[in-house]
Amino acid sequence: MKMEYKVLNNGTAVILTRQPELVYDELYITFTGAPPDATATFETSKGATYRKVEGTECSIPVKLLEGEVKVSLVVLDGSARPKRWLCEEIKAVVQKNGGTLISPNDMNLPQTVVELRLEAEELRKGYENLFALYQSLEKRLEDIMEGYNIT
Repeated sequence: MKMEYKVLNNGTAVILTRQPELVYDELYITFTGAPPDATATFETSKGATYRKVEGTECSIPVKLLEGEVKVSLVVLDGSARPKRWLCEEIKAVVQKNGGTLISPNDMNLPQTVVELRLEAEELRKGYENLFALYQSLEKRLEDIMEGYNIT
């Protein structure tokens, strides 16, 4: 299976491939928009696993994934505060036939909707402030231009 994340500039990443799939060996993950020196972290109740992102892709054996899996990207460049992206979680359910069903963890969607509404409200207020500033600048420019005879 090949799962694709889109890395956003707000410190998060979302899963673009939403269809659950049954995986038997390796889960291949592409991080579109990730820096070339990123490392992917997969955290389960059993512990954390790290995979170097080569180009934009990494893989992880599905036997290391079980239950809710927290995914993040980090650039380990030795800085005190490395750049980090919190990725959308995945869900890994081990099947009786030996495979693992991999899907986005949609259990946190209501919280995500709340966060998006709050962010939209902040953007709306920011837009209103910018528009008011634009209108005041436009008025001042008109006042200045009235004092000059351009012809």
